[in-house]
Amino acid sequence: MSKKIFALVLTLIMSLTTLVGCSSKQPADQKTTENKKVVVGFAVSTLANPFFVTMKDAADIKAKELGIELLTLDAQDSSETQAKQIEDFITKKVDVIIINPVDSDAIGTSVIAANNANIPVITVTRPSNSGKVVQHLDIDNKQAGELDAEQLIKDLGGKGKVAVLEGIAGAPSSVDRQAGFVNKLKSDASGIQVVTSLTANYSREEGATVTEDILQSNPELNAIYAHNDEMALGAVRSVIAAGRLDKIKIYGVDATADAITAVKEGKMAATVMQQPDKQINTALESVLKILKGETVEKLVNIPLKLITKENAK
Repeated sequence: MSKKIFALVLTLIMSLTTLVGCSSKQPADQKTTENKKVVVGFAVSTLANPFFVTMKDAADIKAKELGIELLTLDAQDSSETQAKQIEDFITKKVDVIIINPVDSDAIGTSVIAANNANIPVITVTRPSNSGKVVQHLDIDNKQAGELDAEQLIKDLGGKGKVAVLEGIAGAPSSVDRQAGFVNKLKSDASGIQVVTSLTANYSREEGATVTEDILQSNPELNAIYAHNDEMALGAVRSVIAAGRLDKIKIYGVDATADAITAVKEGKMAATVMQQPDKQINTALESVLKILKGETVEKLVNIPLKLITKENAK
């Protein structure tokens, strides 16, 4: 073999060795998940409620910002539907499942199934009463009831008759919003009487129907406190139809767009803002931390704010 050919062969061998060596190294700043898209399943209780529409819209924007592929499924307030949807997420082997449970008891089976599949679970707004959840994002629901009670006491001068529209029976949010409201009245306004407290399942239509019955039975009613804005807006409709809006003040929770408009127009006295966009944004940020092996807070309570006509704008 001539010296020229030998030198050429040697050069080729050295070049190949260099290429192999380079390809086996990963740049120090390259993330292990760089070539793998993070996929998150978001199981929401119902998109018939504007509160959760706001949450979904915020989730879409935040997921795009973080480079997360977000799969959102609407259970339409059916525990059975939600269980099947989460089973679908598990089959697809999503990286994390975020759940807004239809029912805190019923969702436990699905959470346990996700646990068995080694898929981390985050819950928002409503907790799961069984199974392992890495993080739960919510508000202090008792405080929400207290804030409405404080404003109601102020508006009524510490005297009057009040009706309550309750959310889903047994739901932690319903239980706590009721306790916060009622206990505040007991401690700060013995002159205010809760004359009736009925379930309207967080529904605007049911809120309107139940309010019609309440108005017929209570001709001297001074206020209505609803566990959410949908029921409060249903109450507004029935109170207006009965021609009693000038005599009955209405309070809600969520600060949805419709409710804030109602507060501005004087149709509602107040609502409590619980920032669903901040809840879901925090949950999605936690997703990336969890997948990196970082520790996240077990419970995150999002700050509340009372909305009245003075600050509704």
